[in-house]
Amino acid sequence: MPKLRATSQCSRRTGLSRASIAAAIGLLALTGSAHSQALRNQALQQHGGNSLRYDVPAPDFPRRAGAYRLQGDANAAAIADLDRAIRAEPKKVDNLLRRGLAYLEMGNSDLAIRDFTEVLNLSPRHAVAARSRAQSYLAAGDLKRAVSDYGLLIKLNPKDARAFYLRGLAEQELQEFDRALDDFKQMIQIEGENVMGRYNRGLVLYDMRQYDRAIREFDHAINVKPDYAPAFNSRGLAYAAIGETRRSLQDFDQAIRLDQGYAKAFVHRGNIHQGTHRHDLALADYNAAVELDPKDAYSLYSRGLTKRALGQHEAAERDIAKAKQLEPGIGP
Repeated sequence: MPKLRATSQCSRRTGLSRASIAAAIGLLALTGSAHSQALRNQALQQHGGNSLRYDVPAPDFPRRAGAYRLQGDANAAAIADLDRAIRAEPKKVDNLLRRGLAYLEMGNSDLAIRDFTEVLNLSPRHAVAARSRAQSYLAAGDLKRAVSDYGLLIKLNPKDARAFYLRGLAEQELQEFDRALDDFKQMIQIEGENVMGRYNRGLVLYDMRQYDRAIREFDHAINVKPDYAPAFNSRGLAYAAIGETRRSLQDFDQAIRLDQGYAKAFVHRGNIHQGTHRHDLALADYNAAVELDPKDAYSLYSRGLTKRALGQHEAAERDIAKAKQLEPGIGP
């Protein structure tokens, strides 16, 4: 069994993938937020309850399209209405913005960016368009342009804590660690002590291999929110990286107590057990991790190596083969 692999595992956990960033800003659940639900309910009330009329007169295209988009079941119809409205009034900012939001909700980042850019050309200080274009750039994986748009938002409102936070996430993915640390610091200064500012500073410092400083940030996060399992899990990784095995194990134990569905915490605790030759305990943790996330290649591979150590060779090779199917580059 290789070493704990805390650094590589934490990199996969903390290095925010584009999907992770999208989730952070709500792109993957636009219609599921309380705010969206409130907007949807308001739209339905304005249009006669749950049964929307689709035969409103042509001048009402933009308003009808807004109801379609918020209801979440007819983006294409909304866009068709907005196309006609924009042909009639090509410089009307509200219609361009609505169409861009509809494209964004459909996952068409390129067309969303086109519409938000046109809004910003017509109205350079339009904060909603700047924020929405930044989200679209993130969804498209264009992190540098997203960072630029969050910079525009911060110029428009230097107290926009959310813009600092999201720019920090993108900067972390770009490995612009010092800038990310500063943005999370700015977020904390604006909002006061908060778990996400401290937690993300800890993740950045971990990625920078400044483990002692990372631990202090995770301490702050835990003080703010003692039931936040990811802070215990990440602090456990930082303790493991500096050889504090007992403290690391305590943190993984606590992360699992707080969230028994936390597959990564089981994997990390299994790594500690395996590294101290407690193979039976390691196998139990890897079994739990695989049950929670059957397609995680690292959990399967680690379980396979543990089964080898226990002499369960056929089962070990099955796990390792499946892990390599899922992630061909895993292992030697």
